[in-house]
Amino acid sequence: MANIIRNPVIYSEDLENLMASTQNCESFSHTSWSIADLQVLRVHVRNHYRIQQQGICAYCRQCVSLQSAANCHVEHIAPKSKYPQFMFEPKNLCVACADCNEIKKEQETMGEEPDPISNGNDRVRYPRAASSFYIVHPHFDDYDEHIEIFNGHYVDKTDKGHFTIGACKLNRRLRAFGWEETLISEPELNCLMTDFLGADDAIVKNEKLQSIKRALVKVS
Repeated sequence: MANIIRNPVIYSEDLENLMASTQNCESFSHTSWSIADLQVLRVHVRNHYRIQQQGICAYCRQCVSLQSAANCHVEHIAPKSKYPQFMFEPKNLCVACADCNEIKKEQETMGEEPDPISNGNDRVRYPRAASSFYIVHPHFDDYDEHIEIFNGHYVDKTDKGHFTIGACKLNRRLRAFGWEETLISEPELNCLMTDFLGADDAIVKNEKLQSIKRALVKVS
């Protein structure tokens, strides 16, 4: 599974002209993304990142739809409502599942790193470094360096991982349904998981996680 998007979307001349005419319109805003004229562009972007991400959501790493657009949303990493100038920027685009896209919404993801061509949200150049973002950026960051997924539970390994888990509520299934009963049937595992869920420090969480993995090997 690819952890970093290596090939941003490329636009044809026709699509470039379509984007230019959209941006030059007096009514241009972040809502312009949804106009009927841009449907062909949305389809192009969605299909491209479906392939680049191997059918996996950029944030929760679960499957997105390979046919329907309902569970394969084109995601603007820096929200288009805050940065409409980056609406068509290839490295600001990916695909996400419906839940992650809906939950993340308009949350700020761009950090405070100085930009020589910037004036707050009016910056004209898209950041080129992972350090410019709070969120795990699918074009710049190796997901596994920031987040570990253990039996459907998301564990932050860095500040970026912590932000991403919170911004997308990645542990939403655990909160809704709890741990699988098969995983808490052994007393040792039950104690380890209780300790894990109660730990606040990232280092302690990682230590507890490794203990759970070792216990699962013994059980199996």
